[in-house]
Amino acid sequence: MKDNKINITIIDKIKRAITQLVFISYSVTVLFFMAILLITPFRSPRDVARGIITIPNSFTFINFINIWKGGFSLGFKNSMLFSISTCIVTLIVGGLAGYAFSFLKFRLSRALYTFVFSCMFISIMLISIPLFMQYKNLGLINSFLGVLIIYVGIRLPFTVFIFKNFFDEFPKSIIEAAKIDGINDIGILTRIVIPLSKPVTITVILFNFVAVWTDFLIGLLFLQKNENVIVMLRVISIFQGGISRTAPLSIGYAGLFLVTMPAIILYILGKKYYVEGLTLGSIK
Repeated sequence: MKDNKINITIIDKIKRAITQLVFISYSVTVLFFMAILLITPFRSPRDVARGIITIPNSFTFINFINIWKGGFSLGFKNSMLFSISTCIVTLIVGGLAGYAFSFLKFRLSRALYTFVFSCMFISIMLISIPLFMQYKNLGLINSFLGVLIIYVGIRLPFTVFIFKNFFDEFPKSIIEAAKIDGINDIGILTRIVIPLSKPVTITVILFNFVAVWTDFLIGLLFLQKNENVIVMLRVISIFQGGISRTAPLSIGYAGLFLVTMPAIILYILGKKYYVEGLTLGSIK
C-alpha cells in the first residue's frame, strides 16, 4: 500500500511539473514576442536588417515619423472615430435595453431578450457576403453610417447581455425606495443606476472599443476607398510595402505598436473597474 501511495505521489508531481513547464514555456514565448513588439519599432531600418532577434545598437523615433507621414494617421483617425462612436451608441442603447429587461415588466420581454441573446452567437463571417450584397444595393458601401450600423449591430447584443446581468444583481431595495419617493424610471436610471454602474460601463467600453479597433473584415469589405481605410488595413498594407516597395520591418512594427497602445492605455486607466466588471454575476 505504501509503495502504491509513493507511486501515486511521484506521478502527481510529474504531472504538476509538466503542467508548470507548459505554462512557463507559454509565458516565456509571450514575453519574447512582446519584447520584439516593444523594441523593434525603436530600431533603425539598418539595425533591424541585421535581424530582429539581434541586440539593438541604437534607438530612434524615425519609424514613427515615417509611418505617420505615410498615411497611417488617416487610418488611425478613422478607426478611432468608429470605435468611439460604437462605444457611445452601444452604451446608450444597450444600457437602456438592459435596464428595461431587468426592471420593467412588459409583454414578450423574455422572448425579446432571448432573441437579443441569441444574436451574440451570429458570426459576422457567415453573414458578411449577404450583408455586402445588401449594402451594395442600398448604396451604403464606403458609408460611415452604414459601417457604424454594422459595428453597433455586432456589439449591441453583448452590451445588452452584460448590462442586464449587472442590473439583475442591482439592489432592488434602492429602486423601490426611489419609486416610493416619487422618482420615475428615467430619474432612477440617471440619478441612481448610472452613477453606480462604473464597473459594467468600463467593461463594455473596453470590450467594444478593442473589438472595433482591431477589426479587419468589415473594413476590408465595406470601406474600399483609400480615404476610409481603417488602422488594421493600414498596418497590413505597410507590411506589404504600402509605403514603399522596400518598407522595412521596423516601420510595420511601429504600426503594430501604435495600434496596441490605445487598448493598453484604456485598460490601464480602467483596470480597477474592468476586473470588477468581469466578476459580475459570479457570486449569487
